[in-house]
Amino acid sequence: MIRRAVLLLLAALTVVLAVPAAVSAAPDEVVKVAVVRSPGQNGGRADSLAQIAERTLGDPARAAEILDLNRSRPQSDGGTLTDSGEVRPGWVLLLPADATGPDVRLGRIGATPAADSTPLLTWKVAAALLGAVILALLSLLVIFRRRIVARLRERRRAYADNARWHRQIQERMRTRAQLSAEFAADQKRPALAWQASAELTADQVEAYALRVDIRAVTAWVTADHTPRPPWLAEADGVWTRPADAVGRPTRGDAVTPCLVRVGGDDNGTLFVDLTWLDGVLAIGGSAGVAIDVLANLMADLSRFRPDLPVLSVPGLGGQPPGLPQSALRLGSVTELRINDSGPETDDGMVRLAARRRSLTALAVIAETPSADEAAHLLAACGPGTGQVAIVLGDLPGARWRWHAEADGKVRLPEIGVTATAPSR
Repeated sequence: MIRRAVLLLLAALTVVLAVPAAVSAAPDEVVKVAVVRSPGQNGGRADSLAQIAERTLGDPARAAEILDLNRSRPQSDGGTLTDSGEVRPGWVLLLPADATGPDVRLGRIGATPAADSTPLLTWKVAAALLGAVILALLSLLVIFRRRIVARLRERRRAYADNARWHRQIQERMRTRAQLSAEFAADQKRPALAWQASAELTADQVEAYALRVDIRAVTAWVTADHTPRPPWLAEADGVWTRPADAVGRPTRGDAVTPCLVRVGGDDNGTLFVDLTWLDGVLAIGGSAGVAIDVLANLMADLSRFRPDLPVLSVPGLGGQPPGLPQSALRLGSVTELRINDSGPETDDGMVRLAARRRSLTALAVIAETPSADEAAHLLAACGPGTGQVAIVLGDLPGARWRWHAEADGKVRLPEIGVTATAPSR
């Protein structure tokens, strides 16, 4: 039976190959496209799918649609768009049909081959050919019906999994965009975090991180302290108190906290206090999400600690995004001064303070430094120097090493917490 079906199919194919077929192609398709902006065209920030979706579709959550249209399409520099969603300046991205705005351009994709001239088949030859093909296909369908049914079921499951993945991506983008809007409008939770941090600092308690919601404040502290009311020990090194509790009065000479928000989760908003960093924070993993985290940290510094000087070491991609206009640009990591005689200034560069926990400057490094630069950076930002640094990229030896996931999550191994980072 299999042999007969194969012979019928071969006979049909022989007829097909023996008779020239009319070949035609649809005319070139006119589509809407957008060109990825460079940081210089985008206000100093790297462009992203969410920003392109907001400019052309009016909704950053529709970035997943642009991702679907362009995944694995070759670009002029040889790269392709992957599920991470990271884009490069100059890439041309297809847009949905309803895209509008000054960034939307029209283009053509494909080529229109000329139609070959072919003789018309007689109705007898066409009927014989059609009958042979149908007979062969029916024979193969009967023979391989189980395999075909199994393949169809497998594809249906794959389609369902792919649709579920797309829904998850859209929901995550929507959640990150909403979180960004909430951070911009929220005043209550930062106030609660700063009050709690000041209370703990006044008691000489090192609180590296705090989580704040409308009901409670949670603090991650060094384990050699005993909580004082209204604080209670929830676990080893983790304290909590009600959000509306009246804490101990703070001292006027206490060290000023330097709180910034990392992200949010179901339990509240997560803050870290850079005052207790005593070294370098390295943000590795997904470059796009790491940049979002850095931009959000810089926004909080501008909002809550505008007095803190910021030093910047650009990378190959230029200046890191979100830095204040007053940021002092350095040529390399080795220009960071290592403290040797107490706080002072030299040619406008902030020198490092000798008093521990009192920040005098924050250095932002746009890419992972070399081994020699890393050694210099760790020496310049060690405990007691008064200066801390944030590096985009993983850096062995950094005191805090966060990992950014492509789905917008940020893992903080130092406190065993994962938070969702806001999008830019």
